[in-house]
Amino acid sequence: MKEYLKLIGFFSGFTGDELEEVSRIAEVISMREMEMIVREGDEPKGLYFIVNGEFDVVKNIGGNRYKRLQRLDRGDFFGEMSILNGERHSASVACRGKGTLIFISKQAFGGMSDSDSRFSLKIMRELASILAQRLRRMNLKYGMSVAQLESKE
Repeated sequence: MKEYLKLIGFFSGFTGDELEEVSRIAEVISMREMEMIVREGDEPKGLYFIVNGEFDVVKNIGGNRYKRLQRLDRGDFFGEMSILNGERHSASVACRGKGTLIFISKQAFGGMSDSDSRFSLKIMRELASILAQRLRRMNLKYGMSVAQLESKE
């Protein structure tokens, strides 16, 4: 498990003892081609880190039609909202081919938080930092789109 965790940038600043703690609460999940791991509207189960493979974040646009929102690969994660606010999934995630994930259930994370708040705070800070980076990128893209539209007027 620790070897898998070392492949994921999220855990690069973690000590050996901290990686051992994550190993105790995490599990490895093997995925098949086109298998859905998260479904839009479902109750959240936990946090997923991609060890290998490519995954598509998709949104249902009616019937059995989906629009790809983003492609994820090694080091990316999804399901973080289940840790942060427990809301239902706003999109689905499907494996494009074979893939491997590290999964931390929200119950396991909650148990760890109760026993070691310092460690869970470290994970929350890392999540917050990455989510802030994502928000900055989205704000930049939005600003560029608005500027393009305004220049056409």
